[in-house]
Amino acid sequence: MPRGLRIAVWTTAGLMTGVVVITGLLFVIGGQKIDRRFAVPDEMLMLPADSASLAEGERLSLVLGCADCHAANLAGSEMIDAPMFAVLPATNLTRGAGGVGADYGAGGFERAIRHGIDAAGRPLMIMPSADYAHLSDQDVSRLVAFLLRLQPVDNHVGGRTLGPVGRIAAAIAPRGLFPAFEIDHEAPHPADVARQVTPAFGDYLTRPCRGCHGVDLRGGRVPGAGSAAPPAGSLVPDADGLAGWSEGDFMRALREGIRPDGTILDSAMPWRTFTLHTDDELRAMWAFLATGAAAGAE
Repeated sequence: MPRGLRIAVWTTAGLMTGVVVITGLLFVIGGQKIDRRFAVPDEMLMLPADSASLAEGERLSLVLGCADCHAANLAGSEMIDAPMFAVLPATNLTRGAGGVGADYGAGGFERAIRHGIDAAGRPLMIMPSADYAHLSDQDVSRLVAFLLRLQPVDNHVGGRTLGPVGRIAAAIAPRGLFPAFEIDHEAPHPADVARQVTPAFGDYLTRPCRGCHGVDLRGGRVPGAGSAAPPAGSLVPDADGLAGWSEGDFMRALREGIRPDGTILDSAMPWRTFTLHTDDELRAMWAFLATGAAAGAE
């Protein structure tokens, strides 16, 4: 065999061996990320039982998009079925057969919502807890009280399975798949928030918007979205965003899905969810966004 050919063969073999070793290492690291246990102490929640609080808990479940993954009755659904990446059902949240309601209890639901971990402390996959970690004790208590009173539904959705591609992704970028890795689990939570038409309350209400629109609310590619997905719009008062908008324009966009120029918001923007917000909540959101504070704009 010519010397040049031998070098090429050995080089190719070495590269292939390196790829196999690195892939195997990432596979193992991904498995370790999946099985990590987070130690988060129980939060002592005072669960309400009055009808008004339970109704607010139900509204919060809709506002926060629980039904988008867990189905309208919150009894779970098939969410991802791509064996090479992951087989991931959305959990049955009720106390029915196959549900987690009885096992989680108040503390378990609080940890899932604000910390993104299951009853065993393992990170939940694609559970948007980073958007909920800031929620006040009162809001979480109302939401959990509602969840614990869900009508039991028997639905065995099965367990999650992370395929080889998913394991490698978990090793390289665990935060994208498991929000528990990006949450400050020791951060204090407010007991409640002043529900007034103020930028402070608007800041609180717009925290979940950052999951798609970015921490600075300037928009751009939505994390985890496919290449065909439209970019999230800018929510700051600049030429690409809300410059020239009025409070009325903003409220109409979230009530009717129509921009000031008459164009329709893309269906990827869940504007219908905002029809569940009160007028004062939308005004508070506008009061915050109009300041441009999230982006450092003036």
